[in-house]
Amino acid sequence: MAFVVGAGQAQTAPDLGEPPPAPKDVSGLPRRVGPLSVTGGFTVNIASREEVRSFFNAVYRSSEGVPMNSSAVVASCVAGTNATAFLQAELRRINWFRAMAGVPANVSFAATNNTRCQQAALMMARNNTLSHYPPSSWFCYTSDGALAAQNSNLALGTSGAAAITGYMQDFGAVNAPVGHRRWLLYPQTQIMGGGDVPAQSPFNDANATWVFDGHYFDPRPPTRTPYVSWPPPGFTPYQVVFPRWSFSYPGANFTNATITMTSNGVPVTVFKESVVPGAGENTVVWVPMGLDPNNFATVFPFNGSDTVYTVTISNIVGMPQSTYTYNVTVFDPAVPGADFYPPVISGPSQPLVGGSNFYTFNAVSNATGYQWRASLRWAYALADGAEGGTTNWDIVTTTNYNPRVSSPYPVASGSFAFNLRHPMPPGTDMLTLKQVFVPRTNGLLTFRSRLTWAYFDEYAKVQVSTNGGITWVDVYSQQGTGGQGETSFTLRSVSLTNFAGRPTQLRFNYVYVVGGQYFPWTNPGDGWTIDDIVITNADALTPLATNATTTTNFVFTPAQATNYNLEVRALIFTEFPLDWGPARQVSAVAPPLVIQLAAPLLTNNQVWIPFTVVSGSAATFKLLHADQPQGPWTTNTAATLTTNTPGVSYRFTAPVAANAKFYRVQSP
Repeated sequence: MAFVVGAGQAQTAPDLGEPPPAPKDVSGLPRRVGPLSVTGGFTVNIASREEVRSFFNAVYRSSEGVPMNSSAVVASCVAGTNATAFLQAELRRINWFRAMAGVPANVSFAATNNTRCQQAALMMARNNTLSHYPPSSWFCYTSDGALAAQNSNLALGTSGAAAITGYMQDFGAVNAPVGHRRWLLYPQTQIMGGGDVPAQSPFNDANATWVFDGHYFDPRPPTRTPYVSWPPPGFTPYQVVFPRWSFSYPGANFTNATITMTSNGVPVTVFKESVVPGAGENTVVWVPMGLDPNNFATVFPFNGSDTVYTVTISNIVGMPQSTYTYNVTVFDPAVPGADFYPPVISGPSQPLVGGSNFYTFNAVSNATGYQWRASLRWAYALADGAEGGTTNWDIVTTTNYNPRVSSPYPVASGSFAFNLRHPMPPGTDMLTLKQVFVPRTNGLLTFRSRLTWAYFDEYAKVQVSTNGGITWVDVYSQQGTGGQGETSFTLRSVSLTNFAGRPTQLRFNYVYVVGGQYFPWTNPGDGWTIDDIVITNADALTPLATNATTTTNFVFTPAQATNYNLEVRALIFTEFPLDWGPARQVSAVAPPLVIQLAAPLLTNNQVWIPFTVVSGSAATFKLLHADQPQGPWTTNTAATLTTNTPGVSYRFTAPVAANAKFYRVQSP
């Protein structure tokens, strides 16, 4: 078990152990299960930055934060079951990586494999160690669990979709050959399985992912390129570029292969790991830039800008070519690129209340459908110094401390302020504004800030999200000084111009970098204190119903004369939404009042004037008469309005007036 030591407390990092050895007999393993759902069947064009960006933000991210809702009880050896959605998220993560790598992304989970993997995960958690061949003397031992352990990737201290990403990272000294990764990306595999148990003190969470099926010895299916590499050639989000890079091909001899890398023409240092067969396809592994691949916390360097790495592998034996060269572009999927074409709405800026107002928008590449929504828009301003409590905020704090503090602890003004800190052990500490708002072109956020007793691995961050909280972007970041830091408040000003016209969420996030150092102070006033939070030049939104459309148009029927935002977003693979496109701001107006008169009827010195309201509405009407079509018109004060059908068909009754040859009805 690896350890990451902070200033306050040692924390265990996940443990992957070694990958399972290749099976010798797969005749008893399944070759077919039920039909696929949206957990797989993915394809992606990795040469398209926008398509990869959408694939990551919509599909990869959909596997995060799914509750396990497990009935397992580790201490009592109850394997239990987990939420279907949690298991689907795990499977979806596997197929996401396979699609990115260019191998068939149609893996399914077999129910029998899942049940056995659940037993294996239970055994690993209960015994606090990993083994592909657990002895019968283990706590919670079962033959089904032992069978799953032999056929599975195993992890301790992580579970679900996060465990799948851990296998792809393949950190640790025993994982230099990236065997876990090789099994997940083995092209022939069609059936896997998953089992997980949650962390239940003093036991860690654990995962077992069954990686073998009856297709193990089948002919190799077509792959995007002859080889399978990670990261793959093309665009790859920086979050899934790991210190260990790999290149695989069945039967290839990489013993004397050489690897070179450059970035913008500048050589990148490379360390070649020992070539080890026995897991998946033959593979060569290398580590760029002198990174430490054995440390779980090591990340691949990324400066925020798209960065191209050129990889050349030479002296290969047993492949169609002895040399292969390809480019990997590492990028931030939160940042749209030049090929980003969101759905832009066209249509009337003043739709008619109650009318069928027609709008169109441009098609989005790779979309399988669309959603559109209307939101009520109203002027919004925030001025919050914690004087009114935490009503405006959703709060997440480590150990559930109260983030609202009062003097004698430091405040910028008034009697209260917000304070975020990192008690032991550090975790998530943030304030998220409940109200979604839309900055105008001059939108502005100001606040008073005091960061004190914060280490270099602690950051005060203001972040915004324009995609419903899927991804967050830093708009302000302040690193701790490693000492006392600030002793007074400073006014901070953040322009929101870059988010103008987009529904925006805001949060104050006191971040601890896992594996780093921190001050475990519990006193209010230590850490990050925030006061006098002000948002100006913005609108707020009240979302109405979200509607589906399979075409690039929709009909909007506003219910009242007010301001609205109209938005469209694309769906990929049937149910995964992309970001909402730019809002179309409209102001609904009442339709013009149009009245149609029928021919007057004379009876008993009375005239009847039937009329119908064709469009619009009015609370009252009046009857006018004239002796010629051009007027002048005189109001008939003796007329009486009677209603035949309320709101639609009406009738005036009036005495016959002298010289009254023409009539008209209007609203006062």
